[in-house]
Amino acid sequence: MAAFLFSCNEKSAEKLNENSIQSSLKNKIEVRLVGEVRSRKSYSNIQFMDDDKEIDKYLKKQQASNPLVYDTSGLISKMLFTQFERLGLIKNRELLLQNFKKQTREKTIYSDSSGREIGLLFYHNLVTDHCHFKLLSAADSVEIDTGATNLQDLDYAFLDVIPGGNKEFVFLDDYYVMNGDNFDFKVYEIKIN
Repeated sequence: MAAFLFSCNEKSAEKLNENSIQSSLKNKIEVRLVGEVRSRKSYSNIQFMDDDKEIDKYLKKQQASNPLVYDTSGLISKMLFTQFERLGLIKNRELLLQNFKKQTREKTIYSDSSGREIGLLFYHNLVTDHCHFKLLSAADSVEIDTGATNLQDLDYAFLDVIPGGNKEFVFLDDYYVMNGDNFDFKVYEIKIN
């Protein structure tokens, strides 16, 4: 009888051990858009100028300037603004693009504070005509539409925007619209469970 119970417990322990190995191999990926930091360089004053030299001087000055951050009315926007200031990316409401240490590779690796890694792949989605990124692990994948057109450069960085040790994925969506260059930093939180 004791031998029978021992063999049942052994099989149960083997089954439990087998399940824990399987569950530890399965990484669930979660991605959440935390918010955006939006900024803009405006060229709208050009419509009030007639002199070509004045226009050229104005354009040169605007192109050399830093974009100004706008729309910090919400709680998340205020928090991101403060964190971007802490990281040296914003000063006096100016977005310091030269301080954004961007990456441009179409394939990269994201690593969390525990050392777990997942692959990131960027590509142009023909259906949406947007830049998408896909996070890939052995057991899971997540696809995200950034909303950015493929006319822009691929610029991103991993920055510790949300306090806690894990770096967030910061994607730069830069585009021109209505007399201005726009620079929207989209902050994504990535969790590997």
